[in-house]
Amino acid sequence: MLLALIALAVGCALGLLLGGRFRNLWRVSLRDVGLLLAGAVCELAGDRWGSGWAGTVVVVIGFVLLFGFAVRNIKLTGMVLVAAGLLSNMTVIAFNSGMPVRGVPAGATYGPRHHGEKPGDRLIGLADVVHIAPLDETVSAGDIVLSIGVATIITGLMQPARREAEPADVAPRIRQWIP
Repeated sequence: MLLALIALAVGCALGLLLGGRFRNLWRVSLRDVGLLLAGAVCELAGDRWGSGWAGTVVVVIGFVLLFGFAVRNIKLTGMVLVAAGLLSNMTVIAFNSGMPVRGVPAGATYGPRHHGEKPGDRLIGLADVVHIAPLDETVSAGDIVLSIGVATIITGLMQPARREAEPADVAPRIRQWIP
């Protein structure tokens, strides 16, 4: 969770350092925001549902909806990273009925999303195995990629809108070069 907040803060700081403004965040037109909202609701509901297959199914459905939102907005700089991070985390959770976490007792559960790494867990390299000591958090490769994507999106959205040249603007400049 702290990694996500840091990603937002870094994105905002870089956006400002590169001449961006917070007001530019409101100019973006996101596609299918309903997928984002429904995915977030499923993630929250799955966390509250409790451990077991039902909670895991709700969490995975949430990831599918969030991934769909990312794909629908793939043109935003950084959204490919968000999609890749979501897909990575969703795959590990689906294969292991939750996210294996290194450094906690094997089999210990923390809702449908997390459990202690145990023998038989698959795709461990993509699970929560990266310990970030200053944050006292263990995160996955997907979390890291997702966070970089979020920071990149925020940084890009804060930049002023680029004005695309229109054919009428280009034509007079081209004519001056034609004898």
